[in-house]
Amino acid sequence: MKKRTLYSLLVLLAFGISSQVQAASSAKNNQEAQLDGSPVCTPVPVSKCWKRLADYLEKAKPPENEREFGDQLFSYIMMAKLAYWAKDFADAKEINQLALEFSKKRKFTGRDADMSASLFGVMININLANLALSKHEYAEALNYLDQYSSIWEKLGEQGGEPGELVLMRCAALIGMQRGSEAEVLLEQLLKKLNFSGQAPWEANPIGLEPVNPYEAGRRIAAHFMREGKYDKVLALLQSMEQRRTQTISQMSKDPVAGGYWAIHGEPTALLDDLAAIYLKLGRDAEAEPLLRASLLVQEKNAGKRLPLLLTRLAELSRRKGQLAEADALMLRAKAIPRQEQWERIDPLAQTLGYID
Repeated sequence: MKKRTLYSLLVLLAFGISSQVQAASSAKNNQEAQLDGSPVCTPVPVSKCWKRLADYLEKAKPPENEREFGDQLFSYIMMAKLAYWAKDFADAKEINQLALEFSKKRKFTGRDADMSASLFGVMININLANLALSKHEYAEALNYLDQYSSIWEKLGEQGGEPGELVLMRCAALIGMQRGSEAEVLLEQLLKKLNFSGQAPWEANPIGLEPVNPYEAGRRIAAHFMREGKYDKVLALLQSMEQRRTQTISQMSKDPVAGGYWAIHGEPTALLDDLAAIYLKLGRDAEAEPLLRASLLVQEKNAGKRLPLLLTRLAELSRRKGQLAEADALMLRAKAIPRQEQWERIDPLAQTLGYID
């Protein structure tokens, strides 16, 4: 199975699971309204796109067995995620809370019954925490994360909290003006990040996702920058770029399921971050070769960061007194058509975002 984006996987699962619910219900009552054959919220989530699934589930028969209960519960969790991505935040919160109440009615059976019940609560708490972060309700987000932590301990997981949870917790703490506490956790997380590691083959449809160490490192570097710790930022970014290029040079020629983290994401992101710091410090001579190297890659690959890169080069040329070149670069940046495409909400953006 190919590795999918999380959004594509969610759309497919939401449709697939609702279809199972539909089949079970229609077998009992052929007169009952059915969900039509098209997936919900495609090609991108827009306000109320999930409502068709909500209307259907509202009319669905109550579940009569473990499988039907699981299908409906999973569909509610998926629907809450789609409402969140459509920025229907109030609806997303209400659906998550409905899912939480619904989950308490399920009679989990089997050897791992307690763990299964806890994991559904975990999934919903993560959704609610991300929602609270997106609404800048940091104390509420931290409360959901604390509930998650208590469940995590009961599950007996080793190695401390997952990286994604640490980043969410730090974002909440920074939003609550508790940056010193966040920084301790970020330093601990930084020591655990494996920049030479392999990425998973498939993303989780719901719940926590594995942390891309380079994306996490860039967020941590951005936090250090906002705290004015520029030497620390430069050392971190330089080390990450060295590890990235080293990992790529040593990768096996044989295909590896999921690939390595070093090849995921924008290939010039670290160079661009480094250049941004040098520009801020007035070290233009060190910024320019990084920007030029990034430009070669982004021109070839039509990178989405190209307008920003051209703007930075124009700023650099203007500071050097090369006004004609600066104007030409700005014209190029403005001539690039803006690509209207859906982007996932970043719940950490306000308090633990990237340098740019």
